[in-house]
Amino acid sequence: MTSYTSIVEGESLAWHLVDSIRIYGAFEVLSSSAVTLVDVPGFGDANKARTKRTEECLKTAEVVILVADIKRAADDQAMRDYFMKFLRQMIRIDGSMESLMIVLTGADVRIDEDQLHHLDSTQRHKIQQMCQEIDRLSDNLEEQQIQAEMLHTELDNNRRDNTVAPLSEIAQRMQCNTVMKDQTYKQLRLTIAAKDAYVAHQRSSHVRNIFLHLYHCVYRNIIQNSTHEPPPLPLFCIGSMDFNQLMGVNRRHRAPLVFTTPEDTGIPKLRQHIHDFGCRNALSDIKACVHSSTLLWEEIESFFLSARQDLRLMAYENVARGLAEGLKDTVDEIRKDSGGKMDNIINELENALKIQAEQAAKRSIKTIKTLGEDYRWHSYRALMRREGEWGSVDLNENLVQGMLDGAVSSFFTDFIRSKLQSLAAAISNKADTAILSIKNRAQRMATIAPRINNACKLIHPSDMIKPARETYLSAILAMQKEFCGTFKGLLREELEDNYHAMASESGPGMFQRMKDRNEKQFSQRNAQELYSRLVDQAMTAIRMARNKGETALDEALGRLYSSIDRSLVCMQGNDQICKVKRRNMQRFLEEECSRPLAQVMTITGQDMPSVTLKFGTRTMRSITPQDLHQCTIIFLHL
Repeated sequence: MTSYTSIVEGESLAWHLVDSIRIYGAFEVLSSSAVTLVDVPGFGDANKARTKRTEECLKTAEVVILVADIKRAADDQAMRDYFMKFLRQMIRIDGSMESLMIVLTGADVRIDEDQLHHLDSTQRHKIQQMCQEIDRLSDNLEEQQIQAEMLHTELDNNRRDNTVAPLSEIAQRMQCNTVMKDQTYKQLRLTIAAKDAYVAHQRSSHVRNIFLHLYHCVYRNIIQNSTHEPPPLPLFCIGSMDFNQLMGVNRRHRAPLVFTTPEDTGIPKLRQHIHDFGCRNALSDIKACVHSSTLLWEEIESFFLSARQDLRLMAYENVARGLAEGLKDTVDEIRKDSGGKMDNIINELENALKIQAEQAAKRSIKTIKTLGEDYRWHSYRALMRREGEWGSVDLNENLVQGMLDGAVSSFFTDFIRSKLQSLAAAISNKADTAILSIKNRAQRMATIAPRINNACKLIHPSDMIKPARETYLSAILAMQKEFCGTFKGLLREELEDNYHAMASESGPGMFQRMKDRNEKQFSQRNAQELYSRLVDQAMTAIRMARNKGETALDEALGRLYSSIDRSLVCMQGNDQICKVKRRNMQRFLEEECSRPLAQVMTITGQDMPSVTLKFGTRTMRSITPQDLHQCTIIFLHL
């Protein structure tokens, strides 16, 4: 559906009424059922509405695919500027760079080797050998063509003059000549294709290196650590037109221009990368479902697998309860220490932001005055109407430049991740130690030892803490996305009324009035208040994200403590009514839950924790692909 759809008389054109179009199909790349591809307007689009639409998608997408034309990627300065600008934003949002991919299109557009100035002597020598082989085959083909013309002349003379030479001999030589011409022509085509593909691969390699070099420079500039190796950045150079031709799509249009195999086009690698990403997410969701199911099984089982009243059991319970309480106290101390360090870092972050905000406030008036000197009234007004972003100009970004660099950025990209990893590991280790101590104490009693051993296998503290850690990181990531990895989103909202007021200016003197209004907005006092509000908003968002993460950790620890209490501490319960309920619950678990759960465990393979309960083998039908988490990947076009 395009804006060029032919208009049928009596029917309205629907294009301008379309908000989005959903396409469904049996696409191999989406076969994991855990990926949704969303094509959005380009990054830095001149249309304000489309730009806002893209920014909203950025806040919810888990992965962004930045799409650029390979012909412009290496040489176009505007392209580099856009790439570096977007890269800074993504690094500030996700220092692990798991949420960004680069796709360079047009790798199948033929290019002359003389346009590549970066080739070394070995590469040039190889291309020269290919060119020499092409010249040799072209000369051979030309000679064979001359020989064919001579044979045709000889054949005509024979027929006219009835010469002695038999026609069969001439025909045989003509057939031999035709075969040789076909072979030479095929060899020539293959050699030309090999040279074109080689040159295309060299260009792709060169552009890839340029992008990776820019990425490394931007990453180290933001992190300000020359020794820290940046995370890998997935980058693919693809040729979709040749791929479609090689796979039989639009075959009637043309033959492939450059590549001779689908693998050379880069599409299979890109498709496999997205497919594998979806499979990992699907498997992660299945694991989470299995883990929740095993916990449910274990918690219900602890209700009906109780022993009779026993003084020895009471002694065991007292020891086990003491170990469980000791675990809680130890974890509280670990969290208190970790939380104190986190508070100190957040306070240091706030102080650093205030210092940078003061510096940005002082620079802002110069930025505003320079803007008025560099642009004429119509460009100035256009910039205000587009809320500070027009073409290659990003006033909001210029006004907050430097406010998330250095140590401030490393708080998001490194500190939180490392601290949460250390915290989760410390809690898991202490929980494992406590569970092992309870298990060793239970070995003295043959009546409960098997049950305790089995319960210990079902309690996995690291698996219970990991979702809370991921929720913690997700809360931080969502907070960063909310203001686009920089303060420019917050600044633009603060200046919205100011932009609208200037956009409505008209008549004589409008240019001077707009400049005066802007300079008043960024006078020393007003600018300090403005930037102070930005810092307050950012710190409020950071603390709210942290509170959300701490709440998730509280809930995870509550489930861990409850599981230990029910499974490893409380062993007694002999009420007759409870016995009947326990038997009914046991029957339900064995008949309805064990077999689907066992099937899911089989699907997930050996990565899942082992379960020693007796399961059946009936086909699992309780989980469908529609139940799995749908992660979103969006495309940004340059």
